Amino acid sequence: MNYETVVPELFNRFPELEAIYRAKFAYMGDDEAIHYIVFGSILIPALTAALEEGNLGAILPISAFMEDASVAARHDNSLATLMKVEVGEWLGWASHEERLAPWLGPETKRLCNYVPGLATQRIRLRSEEKAQTISARLSALFGGRKLP
Repeated sequence: MNYETVVPELFNRFPELEAIYRAKFAYMGDDEAIHYIVFGSILIPALTAALEEGNLGAILPISAFMEDASVAARHDNSLATLMKVEVGEWLGWASHEERLAPWLGPETKRLCNYVPGLATQRIRLRSEEKAQTISARLSALFGGRKLP
């Protein structure tokens, strides 16, 4: 596998993702699929949905594909960049990280600079910041009085 073959390999392993791509990007006709669009708009959303559903039948093969691509990226800088940008950046904010972490391969973790718990921590901090902001606004609105 290399940068030139990663999308055809993805579609070969996951024909349902190719069907989604063809439907979503029908306006592109028979033009060659753009790698970053396929990863960012098809593969990552499919993995996100599988994580939300707890669907190991989808999580495991997608994780295996990402590991194969990460191993191949050792010898292909374009593929390495694709994985770092699309998978690595997503991992930093992925919901349900705890469901994915056990199934990420060692090369995917290394290549994408995966830090266990980082996404979960970021999501929690963002949620706390929003809660504090809402609380502060309500407090200011009601002159520091507690709501009944």
